[in-house]
Amino acid sequence: MSKCDVIVPIYNAYDCVIECIESIIKNTKFDGNKLILIDDKSSDEKVLPKLEEYEKKYDFIKLLKNEENLGFVGTVNKGMKYSKNDVILLNSDTEVTDGWLEKIVKCAYSEKMIATVTPLSNNATLVSVPVGLQENDLPNNMTLAEYSKLIEDVAYNENQQLPTAHGFCMFIKREVLDIVGYFDVEAFGRGYGEENDFSFRCLDYGYKNILCDNVIIYHKEKQSFSEEREKLVKENLKTLHDRYPVYSRRIELWCENFPIKKICENIDYQIKLHDRKNILILIHDWEDAKNSVGGTTLHVWDLIQNLRKYYNFHVLAPSDGIYKLVSYFENDEKMVKFNPVDNYGMFSFYNRQYRDMIDKIIEGFRIDTVHIHHMLGHFFDVVDVCKKRGVYSMITLHDFYSLCPSINMLYKMERYCPRMKEKNCGECLVYKTGIKNNIVDNWHKVWAENLSQFDKIVVPSSDTKKEINNVYKDIKIDVMEHGLNLEKSSYRSSINNTEEFNVAFVGVMAAHKGGKILQSLIKHTKSKNIKYHLFGTSEFKELENNKSNYVYHGRYKREDLPNLLAENKINLVCNFSIWAETYSYTLTEEIASGVPVLSFDIGAVGDRIKKYKFGYVMNVDSSTEEILSKIDSIFSDKDAYQKVIENIDKYKIKTVLEMCSEYDDIYKSIKMIKVNKDNSKILRSIIEDNYEVLETVNSAETAWILNSLKWKIVSKIKVPEFVKKVARKIVR
Repeated sequence: MSKCDVIVPIYNAYDCVIECIESIIKNTKFDGNKLILIDDKSSDEKVLPKLEEYEKKYDFIKLLKNEENLGFVGTVNKGMKYSKNDVILLNSDTEVTDGWLEKIVKCAYSEKMIATVTPLSNNATLVSVPVGLQENDLPNNMTLAEYSKLIEDVAYNENQQLPTAHGFCMFIKREVLDIVGYFDVEAFGRGYGEENDFSFRCLDYGYKNILCDNVIIYHKEKQSFSEEREKLVKENLKTLHDRYPVYSRRIELWCENFPIKKICENIDYQIKLHDRKNILILIHDWEDAKNSVGGTTLHVWDLIQNLRKYYNFHVLAPSDGIYKLVSYFENDEKMVKFNPVDNYGMFSFYNRQYRDMIDKIIEGFRIDTVHIHHMLGHFFDVVDVCKKRGVYSMITLHDFYSLCPSINMLYKMERYCPRMKEKNCGECLVYKTGIKNNIVDNWHKVWAENLSQFDKIVVPSSDTKKEINNVYKDIKIDVMEHGLNLEKSSYRSSINNTEEFNVAFVGVMAAHKGGKILQSLIKHTKSKNIKYHLFGTSEFKELENNKSNYVYHGRYKREDLPNLLAENKINLVCNFSIWAETYSYTLTEEIASGVPVLSFDIGAVGDRIKKYKFGYVMNVDSSTEEILSKIDSIFSDKDAYQKVIENIDKYKIKTVLEMCSEYDDIYKSIKMIKVNKDNSKILRSIIEDNYEVLETVNSAETAWILNSLKWKIVSKIKVPEFVKKVARKIVR
């Protein structure tokens, strides 16, 4: 290794100086190299004696003493002239890490014409990580030594060029000092901007300023020259702009494109993944998840928001022809994208490209648990990858996609098919999907093979478990009801002392949701005491027109439903979906509003009403006359109605927190995977694919124009405020 002396200019800041020197002694091999300490006539009387103590104790330490205060520029020039080797200028408010010197020197000699090398730091503007161009705290989940090891393991080692070195820790080759000269003490006086001036002189001589991204140096708050800083920065920035009009534009372009973004993002991901459990969630829809009204998406959103302080969640979903992986960490979130996969079948089960993507995600993001919430848009290769890697796998079956590719189990969109004795699945599939082959038996075969491989299968209701076990008899299924953060309304419906009964339909009244039934009820109800209300929309235009026994209220906000039902004195909500819901958030919202529900006896809705006795059920094949008769009997039996209201009072709504506690018990019981270097390597490649940087600064033609007399005149007139702000940060 080429000899390299470490030069530390020192002025006061006793505690920082001691920490800096101790870190150098601990983490540096001085095989012929020197540690040159220069006391710039510190006013703190403790400093110089301590430095003399170090010089006596260690033969590789040389102490230089300024007879008068020279400032930073004069002091480091003195050190560089004293040394006959390559040098590293190191601020006294830093702490170095293991092997730092060897790695920086190796980087400096990895290619020709490298003048300066700057390592990464938590606080050094252009080379700050994980968030660039600003000060960062050290990770709270690892020591500085552990952080340094992580930085080394995840480095790209690509010798990224910088527009300027940073003086907090700046390697300079001796040959460059001999050719380019030293820092300009006359122009930059007591400091700030001198390393920028030197870096641009190096560029003019054809040299490069390089980032060493496998080393991180801890840089504390600035200790020296704090009172003079603002004045010095202002004066020296003007000098830089006058001397190098190209400087501002280069810095602006570099910051706009930020070529080291992939380095920052890679490190940020690696920090957040460190020593945390990582859960991969597969779902079919994650667009605008926060505002989604879909039950599955809402459920997953609730899980993530309540458990992200304990686990990292990574949600993979198809989106606009590609796959997006959104990562939810404790306090922020990030996203990477993956290419689409080739798939020509409507209902394919396996895909090699998808398998490679999932394998890469599981390894790169250190996935401990894969939790599938929907297989639409996904492939069963994920099951094989989990088995290969020993990753815990579970699936929550939110609907009946596992039973039929058409999901809703409505025969030709007219009748709930599990209750039918005679049916032709092939004809139904043609009607609903356009597929002209009866694939149901094969669908069940493949699903059965894969369901048997999961470590856990969860459904949100007992009825859902029953329906799925009717097809997959040997599959063990756990029931875990959904939770909902919903306070019960103070409104309680009553049919005592009333002559008018108000019946509500809630939601989108499509045919399968009861739209036709509502039409028929309005038409055939003879009693003048019953009035129907629709809170929502309908695919039937005539339901948007008020009638003597019907009021159309239109769209509503979910949080407004309790007040709407109370204001309109609703006595009964009809939930006449002709397919089986697997849970139904809407049912919970209706009951929380203090109103009984009348439903068909199918799915989780009918099952929950019977279990908790907070409503009424009837046969799914009931005619309009039978429904009218049922409504009439409900309003005729006031005692029975009152018991239903009492059951509503007793019903305890399961909260999201209670639901999350159940999932937390599962997640925390799962062992973390053993991390290896391949994890970092794979993630590094994923980040690189997502953060390609456009061409930035380096065009000889552009530089010539910017250096022209015309540009110099223009640059004196006005410097963009953005450039001013960045430049202020970049000077040491």
